Amino acid sequence: MTRAFQIAYVDLDTPAAELEIAYYDRVIGATPTERGSDGRTYFSLGVDHHNITIKPASDKRLTALGLRIGQEAVDETIRSLRDLGLSAERKSDARPGVPELVEVVVAGHTLHLVPEMAMPGPGFRTSGVIPTRLGHVALMAPEADKLIKFCSAIGFRATDWFEGIATFLTCNHDHHVLNIIAAPEARVHHLAFELRSRAAHHDAADFLATTGHPMLWGPSRHTAGHNLASYHYDPSRFLIELYSDMDVLVPELNIFEPRPWHEAFPQRPRVWTIDQLTTWGTRFEFDLKTA
Repeated sequence: MTRAFQIAYVDLDTPAAELEIAYYDRVIGATPTERGSDGRTYFSLGVDHHNITIKPASDKRLTALGLRIGQEAVDETIRSLRDLGLSAERKSDARPGVPELVEVVVAGHTLHLVPEMAMPGPGFRTSGVIPTRLGHVALMAPEADKLIKFCSAIGFRATDWFEGIATFLTCNHDHHVLNIIAAPEARVHHLAFELRSRAAHHDAADFLATTGHPMLWGPSRHTAGHNLASYHYDPSRFLIELYSDMDVLVPELNIFEPRPWHEAFPQRPRVWTIDQLTTWGTRFEFDLKTA
């Protein structure tokens, strides 16, 4: 059976493409690797050919989320998805750095299952926020249960919940790789980039303030995942999370590696109430629930 193990990339369409490209280049500090004939610009966060792509369009939206899967035959992946009652499409040389992928649409979201990606390894930039990776993505969906069921079928497991509204899912040892939110529309809620350390939060906040991207929420420590997190808008008003200190799952025991700031020992997957967004009890004017 097909199993995902990490996020490969996000494809973003936006009317503010040039501003978005400048943001990922000069603010985030990602490395441009290629510009396609359709105007799409590809950015790497250090190793992969790309982790973020930006394309000019009339509407702002996430057009695809790429998930890395094991290097099995694409035909086997398609058979697995068809066994789930899904229509899957094989695409060869559909994008730079990816020889083949399988595209499937679930609950209004286009997902790419990617068995192989080129790793030119441009390394890290010397200026900007310079995150270490694209760690997780939060998706909103009217048919959230359908999306959760699909993710479970490709190797994800639930790690926490917000009282029937949000389900946190992982396909590796991170507390969450996806956050699925039950909502009236299918869209991305936020993209989350991991910082190299706690201290990087202060450096990022100082730097972002000088670039016109002030923090809207945080830094503070979340409950679900216990990650230190802050949020700001990029030029297209995609919500961006910067985080560190994410909980580490021990799947064999269904617990998280113990940390001094945990509420329980051992800390296990649990349901949180929607007003329990931060362990510090801090209140911010910006409302993450309605973002």
